[in-house]
This record gives sequence, structure tokens and C-alpha cells, in this order.
Amino acid sequence: MQTTLVDRKAPERFGVRIETQTPLAPYTTMKVGGPADYFARVQTVSQLIRLVRWARDEGLPYWILGGGSNVLIGDAGVRGLVIYNRCRQVRIDEASCCVFPQDDRPFVFAESGASMAGLARRTIAAGLAGLEWAVSLPGTVGGAVVNNAGAYGGEVKDTLYNVLVLGADDEIVETPAAQLHFAYRASALKAQPESDEEGGLAVVRPGFGPVVLSANFRLAHGEQEALEARAEQNLLHRRRSQPVEPSLGSTFVNPPGDYAGRLIEAAGLKGCAVGGVQVSRQHANFLINPGGVGGATAADVIALIRHIQQVVAERFGVLLKPEIQLVGELC
Repeated sequence: MQTTLVDRKAPERFGVRIETQTPLAPYTTMKVGGPADYFARVQTVSQLIRLVRWARDEGLPYWILGGGSNVLIGDAGVRGLVIYNRCRQVRIDEASCCVFPQDDRPFVFAESGASMAGLARRTIAAGLAGLEWAVSLPGTVGGAVVNNAGAYGGEVKDTLYNVLVLGADDEIVETPAAQLHFAYRASALKAQPESDEEGGLAVVRPGFGPVVLSANFRLAHGEQEALEARAEQNLLHRRRSQPVEPSLGSTFVNPPGDYAGRLIEAAGLKGCAVGGVQVSRQHANFLINPGGVGGATAADVIALIRHIQQVVAERFGVLLKPEIQLVGELC
């Protein structure tokens, strides 16, 4: 059942087509999930702003979909509007040193739908240091900012200067990074999700919250060959340690002083399967969907998460907390 009836023709005035009952599984890294009541692609920041404002005027809750990583779409899909963010412009502004004569670090501008991995490669090619850790990241700039994404010792907060945000009050505000209150995989922009009572899985549903439009990073000049070598090392490590099959990314947060993957492996759960989803034999903190679209369900994933939590808690007295978010409805 759809959330509400809306005038789907109205957004066509600014070049956006609203689809109905669009399957979301192909847009996620896990290749799992039901349909969106309403679905739209945006190619420009202007389209993104106008579509969000239209949805607010219609009383239609929305959720922004970027790279589709670290999210599990419920089997019953998403009530409301899913906005697929394809705003991908990137620009390196060497002239920024004229604004800050004592600091020659250039600004790097990226729209929120730009690939973080692509942004990292672009900056490395320009001889700029600070984003080599993101060269294998599957998500977008907007999602990375909201979640303070990180890997290999680096995080978004380390080089972010400011972000342009469409606030819940419809105002467009340039917000300094210092005001985003970054923490581990969190920021002031991240909605406080509901939490299921059993295992602490965060549940997110469409709403009317702020939307990241673009971000400015400041990166230092570096030796291009050294940057390329560091990025290649990160890529090689990812290929050797993480599965290539469709997955959610890291499933559980590492507990203090330990690693979720080590505990899961020590519990003998590598290769354990529920329905079409299984614990990766390559890295135990990854749940994989070898069959791709149609091979597994969100219910399979939740059941396997619960089983892992139960076994690890019984063996080691540690309740693993899921790092992923469930978006939408399971049934």
C-alpha cells in the first residue's frame, strides 16, 4: 500500500520523473530489498532541492539513496519517496590559497551524489593528500559525510571543511565541519533511528530531515607517486581481505579492544547460512548474498544477524551491535 497519492507530474517541470513501485535491490550493495512507493533520480543539485521541497509540500516523506552500502532494505520496501542521488560534480579549486594566503591547501568541492572512491582517485591524480583511505569506499560523498565514513586510519572529519545543507526549515545553509559534532560513524546530520528491542539494529524510515547538497574538503599537496602507492596498498588489502560477492559491508561494530570478525570466526560461524545469505569465509564480519538479486531476503539477513549475536554472546559474553541500518519495512 502506498503512503499517499501525489501529483507525480509536478516534478516533470524541473526534469524529474516519479516512478512507482520501483524495486530497490539493484541499487544496493547487498542486492536485497523490496520496492519504493515512489522513486526518482536527480542529476543536479537544483533538482535535488526542488524535489525535496516538493515532497515536503506534498507531505511525502523521503529518504536519500546514494551508493546503497551499509543499508538493508526491508522485504516490504520503503513507504514514501526514495531519491536516488546522482549529483556527481567534483571540482578542485587551486585558487583557494588566495583566500587563505598562509595556507596553500586547495579546496576540493564535491556534490553529495559523487562517489567517494572516485573523489579519492581524482585528488590522488592531482597530487593531493588526505583521501587515500577512501579509494575503495563504496558509498557517496553525502553518505560519507552523514556517517563520518572512514577506513585505514582516515575519516571524513579529518579533511572536511564545510557542507552545504538544505535544512528541515527549507533554508540552504553552509555549515562548518566543526559544527557537525563528528563521532565514530556518526554526525549531527545523522537521523536518530529507531532501535529494535532484540539486538540493537537501527531502523530508519523516510522523513523530512536535512539533506546534504555538497561538501568542501581541504587537502594538502603531496607526492603523487607516494599517494598512488598508498592507495594501491589500500586497494590490495581490500581485495585480499574482503569478499567480492554482494554484501552489506561490515555488519557489526568492533567491540572495545577486539574485532567482531575475530569473535565470529572464533565461534565457528564462517560459512554459516540462513536462506540465501551466509557469513563470508573470507572475512567473518561480512554477510554475503552469493545469488545476487533474488538470492536472499532481508528476513534472511536479520535471522543470521540474530543467530550470530546469540552464538557469540553465549561463547564470549559479548553482544555484537549491528553497524548496518534497516531501511523501510520487513513485512
